[in-house]
Amino acid sequence: MSRLRRYSLYFASAGICVTGAVWLYAHYFLQVIDSFGFESAHPAEKWSLIAHAAVSFYGIWWFGLLWPNHIYKSWKARIRRLTGGLLFGCIAWLTVTGYALYYIGSETVRSWFSILHWVVGLAAAVAFAVHLRTRSPRSATNGNGDRQ
Repeated sequence: MSRLRRYSLYFASAGICVTGAVWLYAHYFLQVIDSFGFESAHPAEKWSLIAHAAVSFYGIWWFGLLWPNHIYKSWKARIRRLTGGLLFGCIAWLTVTGYALYYIGSETVRSWFSILHWVVGLAAAVAFAVHLRTRSPRSATNGNGDRQ
């Protein structure tokens, strides 16, 4: 993968993680008390969710770009199958639950999907880091000086 593509992927991944973490913090730890004494959501919650959705669409686009030249070829060559498979499962789960959070109307079901989404999201950040640091058994580079 070229350096520009790799850094674009890292930018998308970092953007997804940061905006998701900001939403998580705003949702659970920042509350605003209005002039009548009622608790309401902090404005950062809404804006971080909007940013998270936008960056996530960019991330899904990247996932599609990775499919033919990175995921498929590496799977066939048996390179980093464990970490790649785990990361693939996380991304698939996050995509499905992300859409579900947008379309599900029931607040009870939505709250469960929300928890399941952010727990796997935090795990996906770790899985991505592990996948980046795991060296393939055959070679650490692809001949161009770039990591596989």
